[in-house]
Amino acid sequence: MTDEKQFDEYLGGSEKLPHDVHILKIAAARASEIAGMNYNIGNPRQTKLIFQKLPVHMRRRAMSHNAKRMPRRLRKGHISQMTKSGLPPKSKRPSRKYRRRPKNLLREYNRRQQNNFWLETHIWHAKRFKMVEKWGFKLPMHSNDRCFKASYRAVKNHCLLQDISYYTCLEIRGNAENLKAKLKDHCNQNELTFGAKTFMSGQREGTLMFYKKNGYPNHPIGHITFMWKNSISNEKSIWLWIHPAFYKNILEEIISNFNFNLNHPDQTKISESIIPFSELKLNQMIKIPVFSNAEGCKLIVLRNCLNRFRLSGPLCLSTITEAFKVPNLNMKFQTPFITSNLMNTRKLNIKNYNDESMELDTDDKDVGDGWFRNYYQFQNVENIESYKVQKEFFDTLKTLKSPSQLPSNMILGLTILDPRFFLPSKRRKSLLNSKVIENTLIPPALTTISSLWDENVRNFLSTNCKSMSFINNLRTKNLVPGVQNDELYSEDIMQKIPIIIIQRPGHHSDSNYTEFSAGFDIILPAEWSMPVWLSLILRCARPGGLRESKSIAQECSNLNVPCINHPDTEAYQIEAEYKKTQMIEKYFRLPPNKRINYVKFGITSPFFCEWKLLMKEWNGSDDFYILREKKILRQLSNEIKSNFASSKNERNKQVEQTVTSIQKLFNDIENQNCFLPVRVVVERKGIPKDFSIICLPSKEDIEMYLKDKDWTGPIESFKSDSNENKRKNLRIGHQALLRKLRRQRIKLLQKMKDNSCHIAPKSCEEMKKVKKVNEVVKKKLQDRSKPFILQQAQIMANLYLPKCESVRKSCDREVIGYVTNGSFSYSEAKGIGLGYVVATSVLNNFKEVSNFILIRNSTTRQYRICKLEILNC
Repeated sequence: MTDEKQFDEYLGGSEKLPHDVHILKIAAARASEIAGMNYNIGNPRQTKLIFQKLPVHMRRRAMSHNAKRMPRRLRKGHISQMTKSGLPPKSKRPSRKYRRRPKNLLREYNRRQQNNFWLETHIWHAKRFKMVEKWGFKLPMHSNDRCFKASYRAVKNHCLLQDISYYTCLEIRGNAENLKAKLKDHCNQNELTFGAKTFMSGQREGTLMFYKKNGYPNHPIGHITFMWKNSISNEKSIWLWIHPAFYKNILEEIISNFNFNLNHPDQTKISESIIPFSELKLNQMIKIPVFSNAEGCKLIVLRNCLNRFRLSGPLCLSTITEAFKVPNLNMKFQTPFITSNLMNTRKLNIKNYNDESMELDTDDKDVGDGWFRNYYQFQNVENIESYKVQKEFFDTLKTLKSPSQLPSNMILGLTILDPRFFLPSKRRKSLLNSKVIENTLIPPALTTISSLWDENVRNFLSTNCKSMSFINNLRTKNLVPGVQNDELYSEDIMQKIPIIIIQRPGHHSDSNYTEFSAGFDIILPAEWSMPVWLSLILRCARPGGLRESKSIAQECSNLNVPCINHPDTEAYQIEAEYKKTQMIEKYFRLPPNKRINYVKFGITSPFFCEWKLLMKEWNGSDDFYILREKKILRQLSNEIKSNFASSKNERNKQVEQTVTSIQKLFNDIENQNCFLPVRVVVERKGIPKDFSIICLPSKEDIEMYLKDKDWTGPIESFKSDSNENKRKNLRIGHQALLRKLRRQRIKLLQKMKDNSCHIAPKSCEEMKKVKKVNEVVKKKLQDRSKPFILQQAQIMANLYLPKCESVRKSCDREVIGYVTNGSFSYSEAKGIGLGYVVATSVLNNFKEVSNFILIRNSTTRQYRICKLEILNC
């Protein structure tokens, strides 16, 4: 203890404390202190808010808009401060459970489909695929897995499944002779047209190039597929399946040729009396356009009213026969069945489903087989006979091994049971049938009859599709839970679905895989995509997207598909311009030292094929078209193959004969300003890419190729770039200008800041006005440099990619064409390219060096020796 005396007298100090205190005296003495404290509280000198006074470790970024982030004792004051500052208190965000309610979720899905329509399998694809916006749809491009080679193996050995429901179906009804005469104006009349007997019977699906009215050969639109309804009467119906890239063009041509007038529909395709408007999906609310003319013809646009799946591969037949079950035609259907407008009045009522019993209500039974009873009633003997024939033929399909054992483009109408009752417990791969029939199976004529052509049947099925909850309620009544016995349910419960199966022939070539891409297309009514899709997926069908469609066409060397447009079509021009814009933007996003100097490589158009300029340099006219005469193309292809297959001595003897025969073929062509569809096969190294140029080799190139087996091709010499110094000088001047503008901007901002410091604002409002003025001035100063930047970017773009003025003589070798689709071919284990060459250049090439050509990618100077083949479009 210290020896110093304390303050209190009891502790040794001199001060004596009183025993009592006078409160009034103390309060009067402290009155000034209390007044000063109240003044400081009412007029705070610090401008910090409550949440800004918290310790650093307790601060949260979301405190300014979420009061629950504050400590509870400060929450009330914080809310009052936020209210005084003019910020309205935000309402609580609805929970995710509320947003995911079926009614709200359906409303949200309909809103998101306003610009780009969804397929019925969209949600399934969106979880597993890269989705792209194209042609007004949201479509799957490719799987998120690395599955490029796996998809090829599926087409070659197993089964690949694609949803191509984005194709639009146009139905035209009217007199058969009138329809044939009108549609004949849009075809190449030297080949099979819409009116061919093999198509008019309704037993085969046809494919052809659709032209503008009397526009052959210069005005093509695109490839379409079509099928006629099997009918004995003179009134016929035809379905046209059109790719969305050129759907509007074909629709306009048909309306113009038939003189159709629009009949304004009064309601949607699903009546609101059947389903409330709030429960309708977007595709059910779309009105179906109906056109008619004075001749009694009618046009119905069945867009999004039918779904179409595509299966490719040898196992697709086994997959279909395992996934689909055909109902039995009970004896009760062979007696008259009386019903009053069943398909228009009866509907599915799941809400009234009795959970206490396994017995179904009458309405539920009618939903299961209502239209089925009506369609196959006793009075219509033809429908009953066709059903029996179709069932027998479908049973015969189970004994086949490959789709190629069926007639090409064969049409089979079929009625199947709801596939959800026959789903396997887990995924299992379909196996090839053990019993094999070697001969081609010829189907009877009655197999093409289908109730899917009936509009009432389609609307009834789209409206009355049972939900999965209904089927799950049936499963909960099993005596042994967990035991799958769906196939034991009565067929009266199961809905019957009419479908159409169309055989697609495989690719026939000289390679080993002559059945590559053979398969089936399945057409089914709306609202039934997911049940059928899942039944096929669970049979180990591999899903594919748009990328797989192009890769299949590439492997087959097939240009007669809607997904590949020819250069003389409007759809190709639109797609090419879009791709050009995208690639140029990607090119200029790279820094200058990473950009390829195409001028030095001799590539005048790296992102676009200059067809018109190339044709003008060869033939003197920029008008061109693609030669599609199969007879001429086949003869050209045979001449080239025979010449290439000959030995060196024999080839020298046949050169004159080949040139003479080719010259005769060209003389048969009226307009020789045409391109030939070709296939280039790389002989040694290299893979052709898109926009690769096809060039004529010199005699020295061929001699070097035949002499040296390790020689891969000539190399392009470097070209001089006259714009290189201009770009450097412009870049230096532009950077100096930007530095000058930046110094001026900093100087003005500093001056404004100094002026604002000398001005004492009288209130907070004046301070806000000063800040606002400063921000506006700052933004204007920054915007002063934008015009200079945009102008510089435009000038530099023109200097990096100057306007193409020449193609033919732009390289060391003469350019004769372009590769539009190039990649590595798994079936041939080498680089393959599809493209077009000027027709007259082929004759010149044969006079000099036979059918060898050179290709060069736009990103390299290395030429590659290739073999040229003419495709039979």
